[in-house]
Amino acid sequence: MANERIMIVEDESIVAMGIKHKLEDLGYKIVGIEATGEGAVDTALKAEPDLILMDIVLKGDMDGIEAAQMIHVHLDTPIIYITAYSDEEVLRRARITEPYGYILKPFKKSEVNANIQMAIYKHACDKKQSEIIKKRILADFYDFILTAMPTSSTGTNIEMKQLLLKIFSERLNEDMYPKFVEELRPEEIEDNETLFIEYLNWITDIFKDFGIKTILKPEEDKICLEFLNCPWLDDAKNKPIFCLNCQAMMNHSYNWTGLSGGMEKKSSITEGQPSCKFYFKRS
Repeated sequence: MANERIMIVEDESIVAMGIKHKLEDLGYKIVGIEATGEGAVDTALKAEPDLILMDIVLKGDMDGIEAAQMIHVHLDTPIIYITAYSDEEVLRRARITEPYGYILKPFKKSEVNANIQMAIYKHACDKKQSEIIKKRILADFYDFILTAMPTSSTGTNIEMKQLLLKIFSERLNEDMYPKFVEELRPEEIEDNETLFIEYLNWITDIFKDFGIKTILKPEEDKICLEFLNCPWLDDAKNKPIFCLNCQAMMNHSYNWTGLSGGMEKKSSITEGQPSCKFYFKRS
């Protein structure tokens, strides 16, 4: 008997109740039913479901795909789209959010159950693999930083900063650029706005792999990427240049997109601020 906690996002109440009854018959626990994208984001953050069934066309200003993007900024929750639409543009937008399934309405109880079970299983496998990769990346990153950093602040820190930026640049071009091309596939993204959003999601995921809790949010004409913690806080406080690599990663990877604008650092945890904030702006 299944016991996963499922959230339903569906703007037709009769359809939503039908889905609810199907899932409860299968043994799933329903932790929320929402009719809007905004409500879906709020409920997902509060309930933290094991899986979300997300309709694409919803009431309000935010559709299901946009809601999925917002949820993924904060939660690693598998999402299955349920929709009556199958046109290529909808599929293209949905694919960008990397869903764990796509079910066309109307669907049978057995069909939704199979999709949920496969999504839960695949997500668990992805999470396990991600933890292995995260530990390897984190250890490599930590060792690299410690061997490159000066042991104390001296009059040569300006020269050291320039040297480290050069070292970081070479390392990033060698190790990170192939990952950028393989995962983001910028040559397949036709419009700059989509590329900008997909890049921000990609770089956010990179830092999440380091164990950094992040928030991505719009502020006026910029997008703010905020770090709520630092896995290397003590080392960074003792060696301020430690923070250079995070900046170098964002500067270099943004340049790889070919987009106009750039990134600017606004605050740092190592300087006593509550969080690290970086602003991206397209000119």
